[in-house]
Amino acid sequence: MELIAIGVQDHTNVVRDRLGAKVRMLCEKGIEVSMTERSAGPLTFLCFHLRDTGRGIPTGQRDLVRYHVASVLADMIVNEFARGLVAKMVRERYPYFDDAEQEKVVVCATAALARQHEPGRTGGTVGEGGSRDDESRCFARRRNDVLFKVLDYLENASCLVLDGFIRFRLKDFVDELREATDAAVDDYMIEREYNEFIRLLKYFVDIQEPKIDEVHVVVRPGGLFRLLDSQGKVVDNDYLEGLAPELVETDVDYEDLLMSALISVSPRRIVLHFGRGEGVADTVRRVFEGRVSMCPGCRLCEAYRAKAHVPAGTRTDQS
Repeated sequence: MELIAIGVQDHTNVVRDRLGAKVRMLCEKGIEVSMTERSAGPLTFLCFHLRDTGRGIPTGQRDLVRYHVASVLADMIVNEFARGLVAKMVRERYPYFDDAEQEKVVVCATAALARQHEPGRTGGTVGEGGSRDDESRCFARRRNDVLFKVLDYLENASCLVLDGFIRFRLKDFVDELREATDAAVDDYMIEREYNEFIRLLKYFVDIQEPKIDEVHVVVRPGGLFRLLDSQGKVVDNDYLEGLAPELVETDVDYEDLLMSALISVSPRRIVLHFGRGEGVADTVRRVFEGRVSMCPGCRLCEAYRAKAHVPAGTRTDQS
């Protein structure tokens, strides 16, 4: 008796192998199930049969076979096919990206899907980091959603065409992939623009002759920066000192002004007296590659930590 037929167009060998392994496992447990194959146009149908010994087939066996087939399909859809679906979305929606850019977006999107927190959980968005437990819960939630939909479908139909099922019955799942893909593209575009900005700044640094040997960057009250020389004297700079009063009334980014100030004086060495995790610190390190060090701790750093409530003893290093 044919119980279920699964129609496959892509990944036929992989689906056949996974379902075949499940059939062998069920046979070892005493369930007389077999899998045959037939073709219909571009589709390959993998058909599952339960042997009728003349006394009828127990309902429990039918349900068990359906469950295990659905479980294999859910695992493959969520764990393996999702990447192919994301790659297809990137090709169709962002054809102006080259192959390397498309691959980078696919990697970012699939990683973001793994890190997404469950709906309703606070503090989780696409692209945020999460623990391995978060990833496991996220995968289990997504897999169970797909599993229940496959089981529900097989309760009322004996034939399931995999591609059509994903397209028309798993719209929430596909929408989730699409949202992750679009978010990954946004992140990639921001990163690309940032890298282009860094390259431009590095160019200006390379063509500048150093005007001072060493500059110390400290944070003033209110988060404003000040440049000091090796003797602790303020380095005169129109970017940081002359424009500061205007910041109260404008949207000028003071971190951008810091970069302009550093480029204008082009120091041979830069010592940063604030946290390593600060975004501006990473930018300075990339633009002035090989010239930047993080102060391991001094009175200037202690003043910053007191202002920012950073625990004393936080270690930094040199690049």
